[in-house]
Amino acid sequence: MQDVTSRDRIAGLVLARPGRVLGMEPFMADVVQGIEEYFAGRSCSLLIEFTSDLAGEIEIWRRWAAKEHVDGIVLVDLRRDDPRPAEVQRLHLPAVLLGGPDLQLPITNVLVDNAEGARAAVRALADLGHRDIARVSGPRDMVHCEARDDAFMATCAERDVRGQVIEGDYSEDCGREATRQLLTGDRIPTAVVYDNDLMAVGGLAVAKELGVKVPDELSVIAWDDTAVARLAHPPLSVVTVDVHGLGTIVGAAILAAMDGADVPTYQVPKPTIRLDRSTAAPGVQPSDSPR
Repeated sequence: MQDVTSRDRIAGLVLARPGRVLGMEPFMADVVQGIEEYFAGRSCSLLIEFTSDLAGEIEIWRRWAAKEHVDGIVLVDLRRDDPRPAEVQRLHLPAVLLGGPDLQLPITNVLVDNAEGARAAVRALADLGHRDIARVSGPRDMVHCEARDDAFMATCAERDVRGQVIEGDYSEDCGREATRQLLTGDRIPTAVVYDNDLMAVGGLAVAKELGVKVPDELSVIAWDDTAVARLAHPPLSVVTVDVHGLGTIVGAAILAAMDGADVPTYQVPKPTIRLDRSTAAPGVQPSDSPR
């Protein structure tokens, strides 16, 4: 690679998203803002490209490496049997993986306890009295979604709650489809936990369309404390981490990796639950909901 002293260093991030998940969802936008804030004044910038699948992501990496466009790679959304960690090692590029888990490869990890977020959501709803809870997940081949699914179902069993999971793709349309399925089926939950804010917003729209009142007939919790969640009607209860702060940690991690630092693991604070007006005890009127 060319002498990086002749130019600013560049970290590359490719987002592999299906066709109907257009652009950058609010969570990733906040992460990117945190990375770029950390890079400001440090002679480093972030290059972002989009593609539809992992094969396309790897091809972009290879193009970047061949043309010496980047000095490091940020990986997100680790999959089962994911080919990318081995590929980034083959390309001899410093790398940071956001979301874990620990890998047996020399890649810096920024670990997020996804299982704890799912456990906290079930506990909060069970404490309110809910005994039938659904989860609309992201793609199950993503390791963090699998961790959330497993923890969700295990905690439902521990709290004597009936749990069910519907797989989604993080799009608002998918949130609509999954919610319609849940609210028109034989087994209608009293609460739904969505894997991101966009799917939750789609769920709120369908609940309104079907005449299901939130939160007195249906409680809703969304993953990620973003502006979308706060501006929803009603404002969404959330599984929350400091997403912008998470981005600054990723920025520090990839900059250290590009500087030749050893391969450390960065641990971020555990997710917590912030209840807002989209959750209440089953049958409670909106005026009595948590604030």
